[in-house]
Amino acid sequence: MNMEHVNNGAGRLKKKRGRKPKADKQAYRYMIRLNNKDNERFLSLFHKSGHKSKSRFIADCVLNNPVKIVSIDESAMNFAMLLSHFFAQFRAIKTNYNQAFQVLIRNLGEEKARSMMKIIEKPTLDFILIKGQIEDIYTQIRERCLPK
Repeated sequence: MNMEHVNNGAGRLKKKRGRKPKADKQAYRYMIRLNNKDNERFLSLFHKSGHKSKSRFIADCVLNNPVKIVSIDESAMNFAMLLSHFFAQFRAIKTNYNQAFQVLIRNLGEEKARSMMKIIEKPTLDFILIKGQIEDIYTQIRERCLPK
């Protein structure tokens, strides 16, 4: 038996095959799904861009274009919802006030209806002033807190 063949050329240098490994390997993948319309738009933008690779085009679009991030403040949104219900109640009070005045005119006449409505005139004016103050506070909060 010949001993040279047993170790199969361990003394020889082995040739490396294939390409050299990259220093900064791109190992992360992300996937998107597009419908027909969006895919046609994507392909037209890709062809206009002049990129050779779709993945390079997508990476360039995502990383080099600013992304707008919108944060929603739940407490401000809840405040706006509650305040809109509050204004709806104001409208309901105004409607009831007008209906009561019309019923008084119909049943008692305009002279007696006006004298009876004088009783609630001051509370009504106070109500209107408070409503105006609430609207001013709402506009201040909307300018400071709610997104534009």
